Amino acid sequence: MNSAHRPGPLVNFLLYQVAWLACVLGAAKGQPLIGVVVALLVVAQHLARSPNASRELKLVLLTGLLGGAWETWLVTQGWVRYAGAEIPWLPPAWIVALWLAFATTFNVSLHWLQSRLLWAAVLGLVGGPLAWYAGARLGALELPDPILALTVLGAGWAALMPLLLWLASRPGRE
Repeated sequence: MNSAHRPGPLVNFLLYQVAWLACVLGAAKGQPLIGVVVALLVVAQHLARSPNASRELKLVLLTGLLGGAWETWLVTQGWVRYAGAEIPWLPPAWIVALWLAFATTFNVSLHWLQSRLLWAAVLGLVGGPLAWYAGARLGALELPDPILALTVLGAGWAALMPLLLWLASRPGRE
């Protein structure tokens, strides 16, 4: 499909926000499957309209692996406890699904950051902890030591955002 049929940056951003809300509120209300389904629908919509679906699918899967590894580390260190976690040392499916949906933004609404990796790091430093703090306030997760957890989250996101955007921008990832 050509890019004329691809949703623009605003629609892409809004779809990700819908996935974020569905995942976080679904987990907080004991209905994490709702968020997983919504996030996967956002990914499916993105892939169906992408001019290079195989490249985007690889990016989505790689982001899911990296995000899942990061989340596993956070959980095993005790910095984050997620609602709906069925295995204590693993992040729940809803947070991994959220990472998959997040990957749909890298080449659309966050594309402008691909050539501004320092700004991506700043956005990660600030935005990552804010998202987790909001998730905690909404009841989807707990931060047992909030100051330490938010500091670790900020440092991690300051590294993850530029890395993920750099991976998205690499030519020949097909």
